[in-house]
Amino acid sequence: MKALTTEWVLIVICFVTYFVISMVYKRLGVHNLKNALTTANGLRFLNLKYLLGIVLFGMLSYTMIPELNYLVDTIQVPRIPLLLIFVLTVMLSAYISYLSISKQREEDLLDCADCGFAHAWLYFIIRFTFLLGYEFFFRGVLLFKFLEFTTLPMAILYATILYVVIHSFDSKKEILGAIPFGVVLCLFAYYTNSVWYPFLIHLGLSAVYECYLFYHLTLKNNILS
Repeated sequence: MKALTTEWVLIVICFVTYFVISMVYKRLGVHNLKNALTTANGLRFLNLKYLLGIVLFGMLSYTMIPELNYLVDTIQVPRIPLLLIFVLTVMLSAYISYLSISKQREEDLLDCADCGFAHAWLYFIIRFTFLLGYEFFFRGVLLFKFLEFTTLPMAILYATILYVVIHSFDSKKEILGAIPFGVVLCLFAYYTNSVWYPFLIHLGLSAVYECYLFYHLTLKNNILS
């Protein structure tokens, strides 16, 4: 019982700490890539935020709750029907992301010539590592810890609510989109017993959007000049 209580205290601390960090970054105006790229030293601050997220969601959770490490340490190929659904979901996520970013008008994509390829590599390494830790926490630790006390639908509900809460400082569109997206990722984590499948789906969504944004705000400007 003591170990159980300690684990939940850790979970609460990690969640609340990152929530407060996100609130501070929102007030600083560097809570996402677009704002960071158009703010002096914004990308460095955003990298710091994701590094803190890696520590809180990834390293601390992995170290202090070792019974769930199998969700990261092992990956099995699911049955063909589920594998096909997974591939289609990745493709759909990437396509939705592309539609979202391509609809933005060129005048909405302000130039930022201070960043180059070196900044891009560093950012995306940190960002994608953060996403893995993020998935381990939300679709691993939270989901499977809730499953120890309740049913799958309720565990998914609780994990998704917290996932939406952590998105409180994003746009209304992103907050609403986090609801079905969070449910889908939880289902994949549960039926594959792995966070790698939710991570790859999330990666497909994030990579297309942010690579496109980074290119048009920075690299395209540098190449053309």
